[in-house]
Amino acid sequence: MAIASPSNQVRWLQVWSLASVQGAMTLTWIAYAIYLPKFIEQVFGYPPIQAQQFAALILVIENAISVIVEPLFGGLSDRWQRWYSSRMPFIVAAVIASTALFIGLPCVAIFGGANEFTRILLLSLAILWAIVMATFRSPVMCLLGIFAGATKLPLAGSVLTLVGGFVASIRPLATKFILGLGAPATFTIASIVLLASVASLRSAMFHIPKNLNPELENSEPFPIRDCLSNLAIVLFVGAAIGLGMRLMVGDVLPRAIKADITGFTGLSFEILMGAALITQGFLALFTGRISKLINNKRLMIISLGGIAAGLGLLTVGYGAIASIIIILFTLTCLSAVNNGMIAFALTMVPKSLSGLTVGMFFGGLSGAISIFGYLVPKPADMLTMTNVILLTAIAFLAAGVGIALGERITRKLN
Repeated sequence: MAIASPSNQVRWLQVWSLASVQGAMTLTWIAYAIYLPKFIEQVFGYPPIQAQQFAALILVIENAISVIVEPLFGGLSDRWQRWYSSRMPFIVAAVIASTALFIGLPCVAIFGGANEFTRILLLSLAILWAIVMATFRSPVMCLLGIFAGATKLPLAGSVLTLVGGFVASIRPLATKFILGLGAPATFTIASIVLLASVASLRSAMFHIPKNLNPELENSEPFPIRDCLSNLAIVLFVGAAIGLGMRLMVGDVLPRAIKADITGFTGLSFEILMGAALITQGFLALFTGRISKLINNKRLMIISLGGIAAGLGLLTVGYGAIASIIIILFTLTCLSAVNNGMIAFALTMVPKSLSGLTVGMFFGGLSGAISIFGYLVPKPADMLTMTNVILLTAIAFLAAGVGIALGERITRKLN
């Protein structure tokens, strides 16, 4: 299906501005995840372990809510774009609201005291902030479709993966530094970065000539019922990839690093984990170039199969050097999947439903993380390394099957 780019090119200024917004969103979530247990300790008086468990439960609830919020507001942004010829007012309003709520979290924890009202207020603010953050992620990410042509979307997506990898590495590498800054400074910095990134994106949008900007065209609405099977596949693929990434980055990779590489290199786990995330970002530039030669869906299917193969090799236990090579290969395949996720969602439906389809993808991704977090809150304690790898491989292979079905459906429709 045709997507929203009028020509087969990449508007790099706008792509980098979009990547800065994604990086800023990731930064706010990192700050939130680091400090939420501290706020719970302070307001609820829980010991650290119980506070961590309660914070994990809140994150599960927030991800579950995102399953509904992401597609809903992605679809609403499609209507907003048809009515007002731009999603930016919708995005800017949501970002301002989220920033106000975000700044309110440390204020409540610091000045509210340990009482029942403060506890309810803190929980309400935390969940409301997560909901508002979910309202503009899909409208923002679907803008990638107007910044790059159909065959160049994964190449443009490589910039998002690069920035995301660098920002994600902050958590293992700089958690102590962030805690040392204190909650007021951390939340203020993250809020300023988010506002500045959205301002840069809004400014970059003005540099697209009006006659070449599909956002300024009033595209005809496309009946959702005609794309239900496509949207269902997008939801399924999002859920499968979400579960696979949750297991891969949250469990398989840390276990492999701790078991085989920390002792071999003499480096700490935090440094190695941060290096792995940064490396994945750089590898995205390489796989982005490959995407110009291979159809995105086909490249994603091959990469998902490569991840499963790499995971299988990890179970054999060839030694530290082999583990490093296998992990690099797996991260290369994972970066190709990251590059192509939004492109896959956008090419499954007409451009008038771009916000909805990206919302469905992220809704599936959040839903898988939420369900897994509820059913298996401590995989390290409940599943062996072999079982975790098997479950991860199955999730990625299921995503590949879903993408293959999506390719067949869109080929028939075209």
